[in-house]
Amino acid sequence: KGLTMLPDTLGRLRSLQTLFLGNCFNIASFPEALTNLKTLTTLNLYNCGGFKSLPDTLDRLESLQVLSLQGCEKLVEVPPSLGRCLTLTTMTLWNCNVLEKLPDLSQIPKLQIDGVPEQLADWEAAQKQKRLDDAKEGKNKGGAVKAEKSSGWAAVRKGHAMVGTAASMAGQAKTREQLATARGEGDKTARGGKTPRAGSSS
Repeated sequence: KGLTMLPDTLGRLRSLQTLFLGNCFNIASFPEALTNLKTLTTLNLYNCGGFKSLPDTLDRLESLQVLSLQGCEKLVEVPPSLGRCLTLTTMTLWNCNVLEKLPDLSQIPKLQIDGVPEQLADWEAAQKQKRLDDAKEGKNKGGAVKAEKSSGWAAVRKGHAMVGTAASMAGQAKTREQLATARGEGDKTARGGKTPRAGSSS
């Protein structure tokens, strides 16, 4: 909470994939240098109540998939460059109560909006209508499939399916082994208790 600024050197962390800033009320600006993070996939700005704007270079974040803006109470504008983030698949915009300007974000497959100011009610309605129109034309469906592949969810789901299949096969193998063992014990019991043939000595 006592953090008042972010150093530009963060922009030199070339392998950084996730950046979470929570309850940083005293940070007034988001450094433009951070948009040099080419491998950043998740940016979470939670209760960063000091931010009034974001740099209009967000499209430099060429790997960004998830952006969360929650409780950014002084944020006035979301820059147009965000609408050019082609890899962005999920965006959360909650309780940013003084927002005055937003770009077209209808291309984002998963857009969660809540608590925007009344002056943006028309913008929100237009976004929803555009998404409905795109869905009717099949645009969102194709975008969702593309987003799923780019975000790695398809690979994750495939991995879960493979694990489930392996577990199922292991269970089947174990069951066959148990059946074979049971049959073997049954055969031994049957041989042990077999009635002697006629004429054999007691």
